[in-house]
Amino acid sequence: MSSTDYGKLVSDYVESELVKGVFAKYDGMREEILEEWKRIARIYSPSGNEVLRAEYLTGKFKGYGIENAHVDGWGNAVALIERGEGPTVAFLATMDDLATVADLVKSWDKPIAERDGRLVGPGTNIGSICAAGLALAKLFTLPEVDFKGKIYVVGVTQEETGLTGTKGFIGDHPGELDYVIDMMGGLGRFSYGAIGIHWFKVHYKGPRAHTLSGPGPNVTKGVAKSVTRVFGIPLPPDTFLNVSMLGAGKVYNHRSDDGWHSVDLRSIDNDALQGVKDEIFRIAAEVAAEEELEWWVEGFSESPAGQLPGARESRLVRVAEEASRLLGAEPTMSNRGSCNMNAGIAAGVASISTGGGRGGARDSPEEYANIEPNLMGVKLNFLIGYVLTSGVIG
Repeated sequence: MSSTDYGKLVSDYVESELVKGVFAKYDGMREEILEEWKRIARIYSPSGNEVLRAEYLTGKFKGYGIENAHVDGWGNAVALIERGEGPTVAFLATMDDLATVADLVKSWDKPIAERDGRLVGPGTNIGSICAAGLALAKLFTLPEVDFKGKIYVVGVTQEETGLTGTKGFIGDHPGELDYVIDMMGGLGRFSYGAIGIHWFKVHYKGPRAHTLSGPGPNVTKGVAKSVTRVFGIPLPPDTFLNVSMLGAGKVYNHRSDDGWHSVDLRSIDNDALQGVKDEIFRIAAEVAAEEELEWWVEGFSESPAGQLPGARESRLVRVAEEASRLLGAEPTMSNRGSCNMNAGIAAGVASISTGGGRGGARDSPEEYANIEPNLMGVKLNFLIGYVLTSGVIG
């Protein structure tokens, strides 16, 4: 266990004239950040089609003097700020909205409102993270911010649909990254371990037939049986299961030849994941036999559970914890994160997610994001990155 006094270490930074000066400059950027946030919220960016937000972020990065800013092969908006030899820290900012949120963004014909300490309107939650990424990049390009190492700020794609952008970015930088920090918006809540997530569909196949044909193999009945039995599976501790999507048929008077239901399975224990998955497959085979159907599985996304040894007392986690405390937010810590950070842990890179109090009412016209927690989150992430790269304060 490290003998480092992380409270004193981070306090020395917070109390330094340099960091105070950087934060004063940041406070002076408030209106600029809010306007960027509003603009980003209005950019159509469904998961898998984030090109407009990626181009916007890349253009802003270049405007800050980050000449290497580019959109990579995964659609990520990548900016690198380098100051000599030292650790490499990657800050991740999700760019994709849920499809339903993106549809609201596209159809929204009103400006983003600012009221009661919130920005209100579709897209404001993820918009807050992208705006935080821009603000963070701007702070690390200030001439007085003298650190040792590399800071990546990356607007990443498809957080909602398989962590594709993050997996791609990490895969493109093998052995380079020392720390991955997923900015979730706000401050006070941290995750340092990954909950495993398996998403798939269970399909049942049978013959088509008209209603007047009478009884016979029916995929819809199979789906109904399957869902009922899957929900009845006893779950091990810290394991979660949901069936949220169903599909079968297009008309009232014919039995379809294909029906399916989704499965969202999560656990911090890979053995538990596999055990429940095996039981779901056993149920599928049982239902198919009873209803004279065929069955098959359509995979969508699979990420393993992961706990890096010693993560809770690692330099990354302890610095983040003390930084939050010193900025006035008593931290809560979790070892079952479900976000871009999971891809970092799967790759064996020290990783954490930061957030807390971002907002709410997503997937509705009244979506909102809280202004002050999100603005404070930028200070938190700057402080974490500056400490990790031994930023000069005196």
